[in-house]
Amino acid sequence: MIETDMVRAVALLGMTGGFLAISPKLRDSVVDTFAAAAVTLEEHSPYSYVVVSLVVLVGLIVVLNRGSAPR
Repeated sequence: MIETDMVRAVALLGMTGGFLAISPKLRDSVVDTFAAAAVTLEEHSPYSYVVVSLVVLVGLIVVLNRGSAPR
């Protein structure tokens, strides 16, 4: 049986994709934001990549630890 959290996540991704597909202004804004983030990461590399890696690692630990905790 599919869990409701997974259905909710897939639905949110689908709605996000739909909004980005039908709204050129929103799509341009999102693309510009990602482009600015990439430029900022390149300007401060390699330290920025280390910080991003640490943040992702800590986030994964928190999410996986929370999922394995007894309810």
